Amino acid sequence: MPALKHTLFLAFDGLTDPLGRSQILPYLIGISKKGYHITVLTCEKPERLKLEHANVLVLIANESITWSYVLYNEAGGTLSRFGYVMQLHQLAKAHVQKENIGLVHCRSYLAALIGLNLKKKKGIPFLFDMRGFWVDERIDGGIWSRKRPLHRWLYAYFKRKEAAFYKHADALVSLTHAGLKDMQQRFPQLKLEQRTRIIPCCTDLNVFKPSTIEKKIKLPTLNNNDHVIVYAGSIGTWYYTHEMIACLQIWKQHLPTLKLLVLTKDTSAWQHIVETYPPEVKTWMIQTTCAYQQMPLYLSLAKAAFFFIKPAYSKIASSPTKMAECWAMNLPIITNSGIGDNDLFFNTHKGGVLVEAFTDTHYQLALEQYLALLQTPINYRQLAQHFFDTEVAVKTYVSIYDNLMPN
Repeated sequence: MPALKHTLFLAFDGLTDPLGRSQILPYLIGISKKGYHITVLTCEKPERLKLEHANVLVLIANESITWSYVLYNEAGGTLSRFGYVMQLHQLAKAHVQKENIGLVHCRSYLAALIGLNLKKKKGIPFLFDMRGFWVDERIDGGIWSRKRPLHRWLYAYFKRKEAAFYKHADALVSLTHAGLKDMQQRFPQLKLEQRTRIIPCCTDLNVFKPSTIEKKIKLPTLNNNDHVIVYAGSIGTWYYTHEMIACLQIWKQHLPTLKLLVLTKDTSAWQHIVETYPPEVKTWMIQTTCAYQQMPLYLSLAKAAFFFIKPAYSKIASSPTKMAECWAMNLPIITNSGIGDNDLFFNTHKGGVLVEAFTDTHYQLALEQYLALLQTPINYRQLAQHFFDTEVAVKTYVSIYDNLMPN
């Protein structure tokens, strides 16, 4: 049996994070089954590691995957991230010295700092899996401020590095066509379209599958007659929660049985928002938490999914994971325009309703469009099958690996 081709995968997200479970491990397990041995290096949060370490080990036990990590403290400041870059870099160099690494696969910008260094010093091919415009997200999300000298320096530093990643990466992955188009316009001389593949945030269609739901979750605050709209994910930063509630307040006038089910671990942030509303509004908003593996059960309670994302330049390169999961569960989605490839998936492929502006007039128009959708038989799961299937993403990654590591 021929020796497996060996790759090094670097990420600052942890395998024990929910994102690691949904957006890293499934891809790596799929790739490993195609003849690759993968050494995975990540940053793990101690509290998540304590909860999920054993579960991750079970998932990779029979795969050609080895996993090492450094401990990561979220409470550290911006500059502390460079310390974690150095720790992960030292770990990566140790593996490169003792193993025949044929490719370095870097998830996002901080990991790419290491991949670029190994490319220049060791000549190892480097895959820049960019996961969106991380540097501009820091500004657009208010995490960095142009008014602060340190943040201005960090922004300029990483924009220079971004250009270097584009120039020296042997292959790139963009989450969206809109993101690639922007990259091409900014760096036409690099011919990025020749080295870039589009892989959005996908989901496991065997997990998110309506026909597998035999027993629904029972919530005492819901009954069979409720018209449930679900919101799943974080509260704050990128998500316009007040605008979502304002829209649904208008919808509630025409859909009296409407209830909003909020699935989030950000309980305190949600409660802080809810406190600003009168009792009659609070009665139809329900918040709970659930584990990743329970998400299909909770989504099965809903008629549709709803979220508004802050429209900003960096969001053209964004692909929200929740979209794939909701479409896989055959739910229409109500969201706003200007995000990622939304115009393609909503206008061309009819994935739900796009709200063009955060005004009462547009909220009313969105309701009319939504009510029309309810009268139209549409298979939203087909969108997930065609564009957001983890198995399809794995095939694309394997084709990249095969091209960069030929026999």
